[in-house]
Amino acid sequence: MIQLHLTKKFHEDLTKAGCAMPEADNKDEGWHWYAHRITLMRKKCVIVMDEECRYALIFFGLKKSDFAHFEQVLVSRITAEASWMCDLPNPGANEMLLEKVRQKCTGVFFDRKSNRSVQAHIRQVALEIEYFVHFQAERLPELAEEEFGLGLKINDTYRKRQQDKDYFVPIKRWRESLLALISAQSGAKIYNLDDFRKNEIT
Repeated sequence: MIQLHLTKKFHEDLTKAGCAMPEADNKDEGWHWYAHRITLMRKKCVIVMDEECRYALIFFGLKKSDFAHFEQVLVSRITAEASWMCDLPNPGANEMLLEKVRQKCTGVFFDRKSNRSVQAHIRQVALEIEYFVHFQAERLPELAEEEFGLGLKINDTYRKRQQDKDYFVPIKRWRESLLALISAQSGAKIYNLDDFRKNEIT
């Protein structure tokens, strides 16, 4: 299941939209993500970040119905990005991985728990998005491909958690964590992401 921890601002958005926000009995279990909303060019932008990998999902142009059913929007995006990130040469292994991701996404629960370290990284992502929108693109992403491309740039930046000795790249760490879901069960190899992108895997 997913534990989605909301900032006050985003919690108010979901409440106004009529989103059902059930709370889990055990808030320590599950896949922990943190969500915050910012405003860019008078439009709402939502940033959702994985607690462990600090991988950020970026949402532009959400409508009231999307806020009302944000749990569906979130699960759909996690599954889509996991599918692209881990598109394995073996169809069986690829489908197994997606099934594991779907299982992790079964049930979305909400609360107002905060985490200073994650919130600090979300603020960094917000600043990076603002810089891109105002000084590079000079507009908000309009297509899903543009939104996803911006997310790739944001997640290809070094981050560091309090408990880490070294910096890491969220996009690589998230892919490794996803592939670890099936590596023990299927014996699937975890490929280097740079090699994967260069089509060097045979």
